[in-house]
Amino acid sequence: MDHRYGILTVTTLSTLMAAIDSTIVYLALPAMGQTFHSGISYLTLVVAAYIISTTVMLVPAIEITKRIGNRNFYIIGFSIFTVSSLIIAVSLNIAMVIIFRFVEGIGAGIMTSSDIPIILGAFRKGERGKAIGLNSIAWSIGTLIGPVLGGFLVAINWRYIFLINVPIGIGTILAGYKIIKKDKVNKLPIKYKSTISMALFLIPLIMGIALINEYYLLIALIILPVFIYVQIKQPVIDRKLLGNIRFSLITLASFLESFVFFSVLFALSLYFQSDLGLSSIDTGLIIFTYPVASIVSSPIGGILYDRYRHPETIMAIGTILECVPVLIIGIYLKYIPELLLIAGFGGSFFWSPSTTMITDALGEKFRVQANNAMFILRNIGIITAISILPLFILHFSRINVSIGEIFVSKARIDISAGIGAYLVFTAIISLSSLIFIFVYHRRARSSNTMDTAGVVDLQHRTIK
Repeated sequence: MDHRYGILTVTTLSTLMAAIDSTIVYLALPAMGQTFHSGISYLTLVVAAYIISTTVMLVPAIEITKRIGNRNFYIIGFSIFTVSSLIIAVSLNIAMVIIFRFVEGIGAGIMTSSDIPIILGAFRKGERGKAIGLNSIAWSIGTLIGPVLGGFLVAINWRYIFLINVPIGIGTILAGYKIIKKDKVNKLPIKYKSTISMALFLIPLIMGIALINEYYLLIALIILPVFIYVQIKQPVIDRKLLGNIRFSLITLASFLESFVFFSVLFALSLYFQSDLGLSSIDTGLIIFTYPVASIVSSPIGGILYDRYRHPETIMAIGTILECVPVLIIGIYLKYIPELLLIAGFGGSFFWSPSTTMITDALGEKFRVQANNAMFILRNIGIITAISILPLFILHFSRINVSIGEIFVSKARIDISAGIGAYLVFTAIISLSSLIFIFVYHRRARSSNTMDTAGVVDLQHRTIK
């Protein structure tokens, strides 16, 4: 095998594993609840912990990579991911699962931030686009495989969804160590303050929301001034990016649109298994239509972006196509596979143009910072959306057990009202992204009009 494609294979495997782990766990939550006698609040933290740590790792990743090198950082991340997956698989209680899901997310965050620079270093300029494209497809395939593979593995034992990472991880680490070349490093200091302050603020905040616990929320409130102070002194997002209208407006739209992105799969996975009593296999096959549509429509969204003068219009269409079906599902809880298919198409119509617009907002020099900032804000939206589900089940579903006892037993519990209200809420929040898309559209048209007027005026003066 060509050395370059060996590197691409290794990095693509890590992308695939991180993507699978982002969705495969949804189908395992009811089974985990029964194993550990844990309710919906703690099960929500199993999902949120992974996304929190992945998000937090994006902040110092660039500086750490420069200090220890892409290869070393990548192998460290893959090792953390593999070892923590093994520990989760043999966990004795839900607290152990949550802690090591957080650790697993750190590994995934390192892998995510390291694989693209490794690929860019291995391929020549004219070949990089194809290599990155192949690597990106792995993420879509991973989110597609996750629900189906998870359904089958959970039917055997939920622990297998983590054990499967171990042999693949060991093999890929050994291959990566052998074929990825060492790169130059420097001794620049690493700024940890932004990372630590973000983690210290997000962890109690999300735990307070998911566990419906005022003490954790109070801790987050106490830490908030410190977090704000650190961000002023050492901001996570570069001020030049925040001052760019294109970046700011499209990123805000992306943040709001992310509320519906994974929450629909999360909520429906619980609804089908707990409320309707379906197996994990049947549940995985039903929600399969959502990622299938995303894979098909992703390249279409990219093509439309390249050919159409106003990509924000494509984003608006994508938002409507994704959110309106989820809104209908939330109201009626019917025709779910068909509506998920439409929603999947809409999601990719939004994400492809928005990702390109954000990362290219200030040119090549700021692409890495813009990309990381985009993922940080998107992930915060996803974390927030996932963590509020217990609140909706508690306040809208008429259940005879406490919130902590949901999913503890195999008994079917009617949570349909809470699931419906939750999907309606997240769909409305995501639809509000249209406000920022519209504002950007008006600003873009105004700017184009002014540019055109200037050209006409210059031509008129030249003729005179």
